[in-house]
Amino acid sequence: MRTTTEKQLNAIQRPDAYREVLIPSAGAPIVLSVWDGEPDRPAVVFLPGTMTHPLFYEDFLDALNRAGVTAVGVHSQGHGKSPRVHRPLVFSTLVTNARDAVAWTRAEFPGRLVAVLGSSQGGVVAMALAGCGERLDAVFAHNVLDPTLPSSVGITRFPGWVSRVYPALTAAFRVGGRLLPRVPVPFDAYLDMARVARDPADAEYFYTDPLGLRAYPLGFMASLFTADLSGMTDGSIHCPVTVVAGRGDPLFPLTYTQQVYGRIVAPAKELLVVDSDAHLLFNEDLDVVLAPLLDRLLRQSSADPTA
Repeated sequence: MRTTTEKQLNAIQRPDAYREVLIPSAGAPIVLSVWDGEPDRPAVVFLPGTMTHPLFYEDFLDALNRAGVTAVGVHSQGHGKSPRVHRPLVFSTLVTNARDAVAWTRAEFPGRLVAVLGSSQGGVVAMALAGCGERLDAVFAHNVLDPTLPSSVGITRFPGWVSRVYPALTAAFRVGGRLLPRVPVPFDAYLDMARVARDPADAEYFYTDPLGLRAYPLGFMASLFTADLSGMTDGSIHCPVTVVAGRGDPLFPLTYTQQVYGRIVAPAKELLVVDSDAHLLFNEDLDVVLAPLLDRLLRQSSADPTA
């Protein structure tokens, strides 16, 4: 495990196992963090959470790689080590970045099972990608979101009564996103860090990380809260889906996750609930989640990636 200083430096534990590549995606360059694994083990395309990047989860991705898994972390447009470009950032951009990362992984590691694994906001992106009919071998989503559900308000720091006027809220986001797309919306304006990070050191890491973002443009927020994720429920998903949840997650309550999970239509699905009260599951309860996650991932590796 890395020390606090190593985290703040975004240091890599095993530089010999790690490399970075630059690929074009959605009209801009993005960076991929790659930990090369064993030829007989699957490759995982990892999608980070809100405003972060793969190196924020380095301990987790390094642990996957130590188990022989190839890990490909996506620095989405304007995030992490990816160049800051003057292009509109919207939710569909993150989905396109994920799709292009999958295509690169298939070309770089032919014949391997390719699974997409997203955490928090990354889990939403993973489900959106699967719902687009993308050819994936498996999807693992830590947390899922359905923007059509008024109960989604409970994830934000908006008061509970807002759920009663949810259509008006989403309409306001649409208008604001069109009129003032570049207005910054700080992280703390819509998410409560006390519910995101259990460990104050992780909160400090988020706020001081030189590669991290502190705000999203209003246009992105509007596209997130009004995203069309109907592909989760209309049969467009063609691969197994595993939803990962902490039993006591303070940001995504288990009851909400169960509600969204019940709506997912996929050839096979599983709700993996682990005994954790942390939202940053892969950072703060890695010992709890790693073994069951690896078990399911390696079980999938017996499938034929070309099927």
